[in-house]
Amino acid sequence: MALNLDQGCLDTLSGKRLSCCAVILWSFLVIFGSSVFAQQKVGFVLEMRGKWTEGDPQGFLKLGQMLPCEAVLSNAAPVDDDRIVIANLHGEIIKTIRCKDGVCRECTESGACYDPIHPLPKAGDSAGTVSTLLNAVLDLFAEKPERYSVHRVRGADPEVMKSEVVRLDANSVELGFLFEGKEKGRYEVQFVPISEQANRAEKSLEGGINWNPGEKAPLVLHGLVPGLYEVFVYRGSSTTTAWLLLCVDADYRHSADSFEKFVRQTESWGKNVTSATKQAYQRAFLEYLDLHRSGSDR
Repeated sequence: MALNLDQGCLDTLSGKRLSCCAVILWSFLVIFGSSVFAQQKVGFVLEMRGKWTEGDPQGFLKLGQMLPCEAVLSNAAPVDDDRIVIANLHGEIIKTIRCKDGVCRECTESGACYDPIHPLPKAGDSAGTVSTLLNAVLDLFAEKPERYSVHRVRGADPEVMKSEVVRLDANSVELGFLFEGKEKGRYEVQFVPISEQANRAEKSLEGGINWNPGEKAPLVLHGLVPGLYEVFVYRGSSTTTAWLLLCVDADYRHSADSFEKFVRQTESWGKNVTSATKQAYQRAFLEYLDLHRSGSDR
């Protein structure tokens, strides 16, 4: 028997099908869309001491780790001076938590820490894409934060100088900035190559500088090439260390400008983080610049 349907009946059935599809689509968005929404990242772990979680049973948070919106941070066994500092995807600090007497509290901009711990912000202005400069270092930093620690030298901790991008002119570098504030005298200087792509057979280079305050401090070391170095300055029992990225003209200006901009970002964190944390991120950014030097600078 043939089934005869007039146009009105067909329109009715079509409308029901559309309504059904709309309900299914809405259910899909509610179920799956909310999950995606909840996974939007709003920040990352800028500095941390102690063992912290954000509800993930898989393990503890790591430095540089990205965090989802509305995550609640916790420390199950806090000790005095445990802390965690969270920055948003633009590198601005949005949360500081400190622990004392077995209790962890959220801190205000003034530095007082009395408030209970609140969830991270909802997806919105704080969510989105991480800034270009921070994105350049977060993967490096999260993968191996110990590499950039200013305390990785064995023995007594040396005095740490700021990291810097330095122009390499043939085999000569100007190091006067390393000696600012130091007394007149003879200093021994050692350059240790630490570039990721450096030939592991490369040996450290050593030389000396007779420093006279107010004057320049050029150092000529044959065999010095563009790349990342850890530099040690010795005098008696005193040791100063710094990370220097040596660049020739082709890359120097670009690298120096980029690094200066990044340093301004780290300095904006103020007293919310330690100087060691700022140095660690600056070192990671120097490594990023080193990994992305042009072919003419290699």
